[in-house]
Amino acid sequence: MQPLDRRRFLLASSALVLAACSDSPKSYTTDGSNSGNDPVDIKTSEDGFDVAQRFNQEVLVPGFVRLPISLANKQALLSDGPAVINAKIINIDTGKTVIPALSAKRRKVTEALSYWDFHAQLDEVGIYALIIDGGTPKGGAIQINDPATVLVPYVGQQLPPFDTPTTDDPRGVNPICTRLDGGPCPFHEITLTEALALGKPVVYMVGTPAHCEFGTCAPGLEALINAGKRLGDKIAIVHADVYTDDSATVSAPAVDAYNLSYEPVVWMADATGKIVARLDALWSQDELDEVLTALVG
Repeated sequence: MQPLDRRRFLLASSALVLAACSDSPKSYTTDGSNSGNDPVDIKTSEDGFDVAQRFNQEVLVPGFVRLPISLANKQALLSDGPAVINAKIINIDTGKTVIPALSAKRRKVTEALSYWDFHAQLDEVGIYALIIDGGTPKGGAIQINDPATVLVPYVGQQLPPFDTPTTDDPRGVNPICTRLDGGPCPFHEITLTEALALGKPVVYMVGTPAHCEFGTCAPGLEALINAGKRLGDKIAIVHADVYTDDSATVSAPAVDAYNLSYEPVVWMADATGKIVARLDALWSQDELDEVLTALVG
């Protein structure tokens, strides 16, 4: 493959990221029907599926990276697709294949929202392309950044302590959680600082269910609540919303503390406070359970 123009490639990929992150996307199945009952003439483009990245390009650093994607055609995101997708990764500066074979299984956040989570070892800063079988030749962009330029805490670092809003001390945030259904969120009894002092694995989520730009915060929180019920006191879980009030105009201190420009995100830290995993943008119940099972051992 010939080297690609970096700027054009990243700009084209950014457009697909924006489409993927719409809070009210049109969703179609791969057989040409929409997610309701009315058939529509939706087919894959002649060049194949487009890769719609579900990851933030600015927060990936060298190492083992998670690369969740959705599929799109010329008209919409797809609500389902193959059970497994195969892919390769190339370096766009050289055109050389750096990882010849990867696979990812389909996961469901909701019935209308599917994604595939690829995982790859990319140890050098640079721009890469994820080329999926059955996809367009250009693939989707992956930007691996110099760690010195990434301010959001990443795997291998210590999870920074922060006094998150609690039921007893909301710290100027009202409501402290915008959970949509099911009653009060159970993850506001202690601060993140206090959780990190317990000497057990810690899970910390930032996201606003009621005002989520990407529409994935509410299901992400519900998945975490389900996991918390299963794991009990094996882990400490803390959640912080991203706005100071229901006007959703002023970011809460939790956002600034971690230099966040996206949501939702969840960090998993071991008993020493070291970050061992971070899930960005979206996760299914089964993916979250897999990561948490590995965390508690």
